[in-house]
Amino acid sequence: MDPVEPSGLISLGGATTPRIRVAPPARPPRLPPLALADPGFTDPHWIGFHDGGSDAAPFDLAAIGPLDATLCGHGLILRDGSLVDDPSILPRYVQPTLAGFPGDPIVTERAKPVRAEHRPALVFHGWGVRVYGHFMIEMLPKLLLAVRLPSVFGHLAPVLDRQMPDWFIAILRDHLGLDPDSAIWFDSAAEQLHLTRATILPLLARDGGWHPMANALLEDLVRRHAVETDPRTRLFVARGDFTNPAAPLRHYPNEADLAAIAAEEFGFEAIRPETLSFPDQIRRFAAASAIVGHAGSGMHNALFAPAGTRVGMIRFTAPDQSYIAALRGHRIAYLTEGISEPAPATFRVDPDMFRQFLARLLEG
Repeated sequence: MDPVEPSGLISLGGATTPRIRVAPPARPPRLPPLALADPGFTDPHWIGFHDGGSDAAPFDLAAIGPLDATLCGHGLILRDGSLVDDPSILPRYVQPTLAGFPGDPIVTERAKPVRAEHRPALVFHGWGVRVYGHFMIEMLPKLLLAVRLPSVFGHLAPVLDRQMPDWFIAILRDHLGLDPDSAIWFDSAAEQLHLTRATILPLLARDGGWHPMANALLEDLVRRHAVETDPRTRLFVARGDFTNPAAPLRHYPNEADLAAIAAEEFGFEAIRPETLSFPDQIRRFAAASAIVGHAGSGMHNALFAPAGTRVGMIRFTAPDQSYIAALRGHRIAYLTEGISEPAPATFRVDPDMFRQFLARLLEG
């Protein structure tokens, strides 16, 4: 990796702030053609989306700071009372989500009391601190970057939110080397935190894909946790009765039927990621040759799966899994046809369509 270097200034909230480049500009890996590009299984729009390749512009990775900034709400960062919306900091989908909330969420958050903190602070948290999928695609890569560069970030106190679940804190402590006892804590549900010496880590995934450096960071993580296992494992990622009030409600009434088809006819093992420890999730997905499941947080564990893994997604809700496939070299396909919505946020998949989809995915 190129040496850490200053790379100019960025304007945030009407003031300029230093950028410290930690990885040079690079173009995100292009989307691969779908492994199963059949309009009988996949909406032609998404077939075309992959055929187009998503030739995104190059971007670098640069930490921003030190600067004064205020943290509030679900990983929002304010400067001089305005939302910091630079694409290196705020994920592309957050502003439309905020617009769907009743009233003005920024006004609501700014009404909370402010507490000041003057220690040099490392800011990595983001939107959806209580959702595993957001941890995987937003926060884990930032932390892996910080761990890679202790001479740059090791002296900074990490900022932790009391809204982070126990599993989140355990991963930080046990697998990423962050000590909660030396952290700067705040409660986003009850207060704002004004930092006078904040350094903000950049997003590694942007609109259009991932910075290629993320692949090396993930490979390092997998090597630290994975063991030599049979690489022919096939995983069906089951949601079961799992719900998270911080995430969109989704229900799949015939998921058990699909899991039985996958297991009995195609040799898959049904797993529920939320019942596994973080190292076990890494190991299981690192040993997978095929992964199938409903769109959602659990499927983002494919970040740990090796190149060549076949990934079958049920429904297309966002391009995140496509960008993961491009970064990690997966052969991805989507089942968007044969799915009905008998009630809001309730999806039923035609079993025969699913059976045919699996057969074609595994033979292709």
